[in-house]
Amino acid sequence: MPPRPPVVSFDSLRAACSELEVDLAPTAFELLARYAALVRDWNARVNLVSRRDVGRLLSYHVVDSLAAARFIPPDARCCDVGTGAGLPGIPLAIVRPGVRMVLVESTGKKCRFLASALSGLGLTNAEVVCGRSEELETLGCDVVLSRLTGPLRTTLKHLAHHARPGGSVVLYKNPHAAEEPATPLLSKLGLVRGHVLDLTLPLCRITRRFLVLLRA
Repeated sequence: MPPRPPVVSFDSLRAACSELEVDLAPTAFELLARYAALVRDWNARVNLVSRRDVGRLLSYHVVDSLAAARFIPPDARCCDVGTGAGLPGIPLAIVRPGVRMVLVESTGKKCRFLASALSGLGLTNAEVVCGRSEELETLGCDVVLSRLTGPLRTTLKHLAHHARPGGSVVLYKNPHAAEEPATPLLSKLGLVRGHVLDLTLPLCRITRRFLVLLRA
C-alpha cells in the first residue's frame, strides 16, 4: 500500500493562503480538499500529475496555483492555457468566485476529468475548452495564466493570442531556469515587461518566479 498523503488542515492552509494574500474561507477549503481527492482518484486512470506529487496536491500544487491570485483583478475573465489537471485554474476559481475561468486543454482524457471535476464541485464560474490554444479563436481574457514549461519563443505567442489589449500574461517559472523573454519577441507579440516576482511558497518551501507581461 502506498503511504497516505500528509494531512493539510484548514488552519495550516489558511495560514499559507494568508502569506499569499488570499483569504481562505472554510467552504473554499472543503472544495479544494474535494478537488485534491478527485485528482488522486482519477490519477490512477489518467496521468494528471506525477506520482510523487499525488501526496502533495494541497501543500504544493494548490498553494502554487493560489500564489498568482494577486495578479488577478476582481471579476476578471481569465484563461489557464495547458491546464492539465486544472492547475492553476480550478484552485483560483474556487477561492475567487467572482472570476470567470476558462480551462484550455488539448488532451481528451484530461478534458473529461476537468468537466467531471467542475460538475462535481459545482463550479459555475469555470468552463473547459478542449483544443490546442494556437488553434482557438482569441479568448480575449484579462489575464492569461500558464504553468507550461516550453521555451518562450514557441509558447508565448499562443498565450499572448488570448490576452485582450490592456490584459496580462502571467507565467509560472523556476527562478533557477527561467528564460528571459527577448525584447524583439515581446515587441512582435505586442507585449511589454510588467514585473518579476520571486517568492518562497509556504508549506512546501519551493521558490517560484512569476513573470508578468502586459498586452499593449
